Amino acid sequence: METRTIYYKFADGSIAERVITGAVEDVLPPEGAEEISEEEYRAALAAIEAANEQQRQEQEAEQQARMKADYEALRAVGVPEETARRLTGYMGPDA
Repeated sequence: METRTIYYKFADGSIAERVITGAVEDVLPPEGAEEISEEEYRAALAAIEAANEQQRQEQEAEQQARMKADYEALRAVGVPEETARRLTGYMGPDA
């Protein structure tokens, strides 16, 4: 039985991979999708994964900054260091 992998790109930039077993000659693409090569699919996937990682790193940095700001605010009003760290989750150096 023949197996074929078809790669698609949608107008919104999303991508899809479809594996077909059996009669593969009459496969229509999903609505709004265009067939692309495996190389184009891999490049688009790498770009999406890089963008996701960048967003994850930015969110992590924002969270760390909020935790540090909260920690510093608690320390400024006299909350002991250990308690301020436990309440905020901040584990960086003491400010």
